[in-house]
Amino acid sequence: MSLRWGELYSQLISGARERKELISASFELTARCNLQCKMCYVSHSVNDLKTKAKELTTAEWIRLAEEARDAGLLFLTLTGGEVFIREDFKTIYEKFMQMGFVIQIYTNGTLLTKDHVNWLASIPPSKVSITLYGASRKTYQEVTGYAEGFDKTIRAIDDLLAKGITTEIKTTVIQGTRYEFDALLDIALQRKLQLGIVNYVSPNRECSHSDPVGNRLSSQELLQYEIHMSEREQQLTAENIKDITKITDAVTEEVMPAKLDVVRLKDTPALAFPCLAGTSAAWVTWDGRLLPCGLLDIPETNPLEKGFKAAWEELKNKCTLIPVCKECQECKYQSLCEHCPARLFRETGYYDQPAPYLCELAQSRSVYKDRMKA
Repeated sequence: MSLRWGELYSQLISGARERKELISASFELTARCNLQCKMCYVSHSVNDLKTKAKELTTAEWIRLAEEARDAGLLFLTLTGGEVFIREDFKTIYEKFMQMGFVIQIYTNGTLLTKDHVNWLASIPPSKVSITLYGASRKTYQEVTGYAEGFDKTIRAIDDLLAKGITTEIKTTVIQGTRYEFDALLDIALQRKLQLGIVNYVSPNRECSHSDPVGNRLSSQELLQYEIHMSEREQQLTAENIKDITKITDAVTEEVMPAKLDVVRLKDTPALAFPCLAGTSAAWVTWDGRLLPCGLLDIPETNPLEKGFKAAWEELKNKCTLIPVCKECQECKYQSLCEHCPARLFRETGYYDQPAPYLCELAQSRSVYKDRMKA
């Protein structure tokens, strides 16, 4: 009996985690971007020559990819910054495809020309994921500093779909986009696509121009957004339009594309990470550091010095030392909370301390849930 792709994918991921083998990774090809988004957690100017000089070379990325493939890597996400800034992106991508990776590309879409799309159509990735930073030129100007970005992104989405390239769109919920859910959803529906919702905005990992915390929604504002989203989904479901939106994560999804936090390792102590990070998934930064997750900057190892396989084994061992937040584990709101070591660390500076922002959101969800039952 043949398996559907989703079933096979889940079995591969689950098996890799059970055996603690590498299967998924994100390569952060650059930290530079042509946009200046207010909520970005890692971004440098496109013309930042110091940052560009520290980026891994074409040869270094190819070498790491070969070593990662030999270590078991199959699912590879190419992300940034903005990947299409790199003049050598075509070379890197083609080499990676030749290695047999299942590749998805994360891009803001503004640099995707028809030539790029035609080229991708000849060797298509498994998916191109594009983030929409608003539903109008006005919002793009406010959020990214580039009004024309809206037109270019929409054009790129339509060009990709016209060529039959699997495409997804998502948006990050911040103050500048909080009232645009309906307009963004309409853009998705017109193209028969889901709208991915990134509902968590992390404090900076490295970015000088943005203010993620100052631009994200308060816990009450985010709850109201989620309520409106749910109501709109119910309305469309009643009209027999299903699978409209999905809560996703611009970082976590790259190391855990499927929600597999129900999978637990047998006969091993509890691990702090509920996802694949540090067990079967990793992140390579633009300057060559191997991390468990894109939100974190520690623990880290150096695959260029030690070789990818040795660096990966060292990283896995370091991740077993990350403490579990006992207070989060015992909290009655845990099922409504999206805590993890990476988010806790970014929010508090500790892996095992509850984050007030996440706590407030979970409590708000609980109050709303109880009110709906009454």
